[in-house]
Amino acid sequence: MLILGGLLALAVGWYAGGRLSRFEGAGLRLLLLPVLALALQRAAALFSPQPYSIWGWTLLPASYLLLFAFLWFNRHLRKTALLMGLGSLCNLAVIAVNGWRMPVAPSALAVLSPEGAASLLAGRVPMYCAAGGSTRLLFLGDIFYCPIPFFQGFASVGDILLALGLFFCLMAVMNPERLPRWLKAG
Repeated sequence: MLILGGLLALAVGWYAGGRLSRFEGAGLRLLLLPVLALALQRAAALFSPQPYSIWGWTLLPASYLLLFAFLWFNRHLRKTALLMGLGSLCNLAVIAVNGWRMPVAPSALAVLSPEGAASLLAGRVPMYCAAGGSTRLLFLGDIFYCPIPFFQGFASVGDILLALGLFFCLMAVMNPERLPRWLKAG
């Protein structure tokens, strides 16, 4: 979902006369922090085969801490900070209360291939679990299905908020000439 939001922002920005070369005008600071946060999340996925492993409850919170620090230092981009902050809080909350794994709703599970569903049910998909009777905050879990080719997958409310925040961040970076100020003010 995040990639889709980023590509949509780039397309809209370029169509409306924006340029990535206007990067400095947005005042974006510490861009390495979200990159490191993503790297930590990928590392957590590689090293946490068990729901309550030490990697899950150390690397994931550390990744969110880096992302929140990035948002704090870039809070002048109000929409970006607000949307990405809320999205991150939603995802962190649902993951934390479900053993550091994102629950996948039964409706979403039904769309998976038989092999994918079996892997998820067996707990072999890092950082994800099938929702069950003991799942908490499922409304914040992966409940939406994106059927768009090349972007197929599941998303949560937090993922959608993160994608919107990225959209507004890229609008602020590109500063498209043919868009209203409210849309390009990140």
